[in-house]
Amino acid sequence: MERVPESAVLWVLGLPFAGFLFHALLGGWLIRVLGERTGKWLVGFVGTAVVLSAFGFGWQLYQWLLQQAQPQHAFTLADWLRIGSLQVAFEFLVDPLSVLMVLIVTGVGGLIHLYATGYMAEDTDYARFFTYFNLFIFFMLVLVLAGNFLVMFIGWEGVGLCSYLLIGFFYRNAQWKENTDAANKAFIVNRIGDAGYLLAMFLIFSLFGTLSFVEVNAQAQSVLTAGSATALAIALLLFLAASGKSAQLPLYFWLPDAMAGPTPVSALIHAATMVTAGVYLLVRVHPLLLMSPTAMGIIAGVGAITALFAGTIALAQTDIKRVLAFSTVSQLGYMFLAVGAGAFWVGMFHVATHAFFKALLFLAAGSVLMALHHMGDIRQMGGLARVLPLTALTMAIGVLAIAGIPPLSGFWSKEAILLSAYGAQPLLFWVGVATALVTASYMARLWVLVFWAPPAHEVHVERERYWSVLGVLILLALGSVAFGWLLPGEKAFHEFLKPVAESASPLPEAGKSFVFGVALGASLAGLAFALMRYRRGVPQPEAQLTGIWGVLHRQYGYDGLMRKLGVEVGGAIAMFFTIIVENLIDGIVMLVGLLTRGLGSLLRPVQSGYVRSYAFVMMLGALLLLAAAFVYGLR
Repeated sequence: MERVPESAVLWVLGLPFAGFLFHALLGGWLIRVLGERTGKWLVGFVGTAVVLSAFGFGWQLYQWLLQQAQPQHAFTLADWLRIGSLQVAFEFLVDPLSVLMVLIVTGVGGLIHLYATGYMAEDTDYARFFTYFNLFIFFMLVLVLAGNFLVMFIGWEGVGLCSYLLIGFFYRNAQWKENTDAANKAFIVNRIGDAGYLLAMFLIFSLFGTLSFVEVNAQAQSVLTAGSATALAIALLLFLAASGKSAQLPLYFWLPDAMAGPTPVSALIHAATMVTAGVYLLVRVHPLLLMSPTAMGIIAGVGAITALFAGTIALAQTDIKRVLAFSTVSQLGYMFLAVGAGAFWVGMFHVATHAFFKALLFLAAGSVLMALHHMGDIRQMGGLARVLPLTALTMAIGVLAIAGIPPLSGFWSKEAILLSAYGAQPLLFWVGVATALVTASYMARLWVLVFWAPPAHEVHVERERYWSVLGVLILLALGSVAFGWLLPGEKAFHEFLKPVAESASPLPEAGKSFVFGVALGASLAGLAFALMRYRRGVPQPEAQLTGIWGVLHRQYGYDGLMRKLGVEVGGAIAMFFTIIVENLIDGIVMLVGLLTRGLGSLLRPVQSGYVRSYAFVMMLGALLLLAAAFVYGLR
């Protein structure tokens, strides 16, 4: 095995971390000393440059990997834990899967950083923002490059911490309490998934004696029995972990509230990093999943239900970012559907295409918010294409891409997902088709109400002005057009991932034309429905959120139920255990202490300190032993 270019891996990891230290230690000081304009330019330049430079080293890893005969290359940076049979090193893994994620995180993430230099230009906490942003990228890179479960857990928890800091970025006054509430919600809900990760890791180590991904995957068939309860437990615990990070039922409800953070944060979390970590985890350890067909069926089923469930909710959302948030939950459901159907490379294909068009959609939404002074209610918008022509054009490309219109990027990955579902289970396929119809409907609804329909009333609109914002929109639009059929094509993408993420069974070629026709027909029908319904604005019942629209807007009551269970029921359970701990357990501890003290007081006279007393006791004991021996001896 040829030696991994360790320096490239260290540069990929080290540059964002260096950016974090720079901003944390010097960022605010530089802005004060150099002035707002120059200081912020320097901070934004460094914050963006370290991430884009990391992309350059990631590209170097990609080029090196293409020349290797072996698909996976691991190297150890340093020893970490040596406790009995547990030996864990700071181990990193370079293979097509990790390199793909490095390119997505640093490439799309770098463009989002560049966008943020314009979007956050007037914010007073500019340096703090880029401190968190660079640290987020660092932890995400640790997660995707990790060679074992424990190193991945550092990145896993790190992105959770950074998401908490970024979602609650605006926190300085009481009116922003909803932001800190959203940050707390994200942090707490993700702890449920983290518990699944830890339990899975402990169970895997007890069975395999190692936490290395390469070794665990290689031994999966020899250690686990196919269809066994143990295999099911491991797979479901890993799925629980993935569901927390990637917002699947029943743990999806933190993600829509994450819109409280600045728009670049929404784009980074939703498009290129945190929410795809769960999908990445399942693909990374897919040999474990294959040992439990039951778990695979559950993953596919939950993914399909989540996709349709979140898609219908998006139909009635009124905030521009919340529409996109529920869209993310829905698209993640598509990815889990592919993974559960055994089409692992297809799930990652949608991760890659989604990174382009979802980042584009969020950042275009941010451009709209900047123009409208952060008023996000789409019912109050309309006719903005005249004032924001480039934003309208690029967002239209993102809408067509996510709707699955050829030849844009989303078409190729969505068709592959539906094809894999068609081969696995017809019911899953039709749920996926229904989701495609709904997706096209709510995305066309969003674009029409914002850019085409007559404005609800006169609003002051600022024109497009930041080159960093518009330039990033153009680049992401080009990626949304070209990725999947040009740079690279679907076949090239499949060949690249094939050594580490091949499908459990080939995609059915026989049904390809049928799937293509049905999927395209559903998408076109959804677009046509939205264009006809919303070309004159929002119909009255929908605008007032009455009837079914109110039910959908309130997420079928699910979020309210989870809040009630979490706050009231969870609080009652916590109070119960508080009473148990403070009264029963503490009482038992105090009782043991009192009994010990009392017994000590009774025995204290025995320890008099006089030798004659000890001799008397010894003689008395000896006489008692002799008497006992005599009595029992006669028997």
